[in-house]
Amino acid sequence: MKKLSLFLITALTLISCDLLEGKKDGVSVAKVNNTYLYEADIASLVDSSISKEDSAILVSSFINQWATEELLMNQAIINISEEQQKNYNKLVRQYKVSLFTEAYKNTLVSRDLDSIISQDELDNLYDKDKVNFLLNDELLKIRYVHLDTDNANVTKIKKLLKNYTDKDKATLSTMNLQFKAVNLNDSVWVKKEALLSVLPIVDKNEVDLTFGRFNEIKDSTGIYIYKVVAKLNKGDVTPSSFIAPTLRQIILNKRKLELIRNIEKDITKDAIKNNNFEIYTKE
Repeated sequence: MKKLSLFLITALTLISCDLLEGKKDGVSVAKVNNTYLYEADIASLVDSSISKEDSAILVSSFINQWATEELLMNQAIINISEEQQKNYNKLVRQYKVSLFTEAYKNTLVSRDLDSIISQDELDNLYDKDKVNFLLNDELLKIRYVHLDTDNANVTKIKKLLKNYTDKDKATLSTMNLQFKAVNLNDSVWVKKEALLSVLPIVDKNEVDLTFGRFNEIKDSTGIYIYKVVAKLNKGDVTPSSFIAPTLRQIILNKRKLELIRNIEKDITKDAIKNNNFEIYTKE
């Protein structure tokens, strides 16, 4: 047994060496009944970055796995009824057709799909279907800062955040290093849930987030100063700006489906025109 193992490892090492040297002469390396495994089939397994011994082990493992699958397949063909085999072959055929045709259609769609969407198209879709876009979460337009409790500029920052002129915004922007968390862009809708990661105090019931509210709150983590510029509740219609990516995807999906329908229609029409597709009818 030891001699046989040594012989196999030596043989596999020689095979892996041949593969590393680029020999691809159609030499078989294993056989199960009438099915052969060739050097070319395992060439991709061998890498010059690993040792000859490791290559031999890798090749041996692959060959054993291949042999096991072939032997199981042979026994399956013997023991599974012809009717079952027909059904399985039909499923394999259907899967292959689906895999190839989907890949081909996706290639054509990637090449031909018009991905440019105008604002008018987005607005038209939103106006048509906005009753279907209802909020599942509260949305806020809010500006805020989170400071250390010992920050010496709390009064100044609070005044800047409350007045919020263009000059105030510019001043606050220069003070970013003083903030533990900050959002000065209050023109963008934000989910209340998303605020929890940066403003955990928002999760407390006593925090007032009503429209127009300006507030300062202190806790063990520091000082929170915020201004609620706008607010929408659950069940309200979602603003178009917030779901613009969704609207864009809906339009693209519609275009994609229409393009695929045209591809299928055109390929059938061309086949009939060129006599590549005919339906025989009984007279």
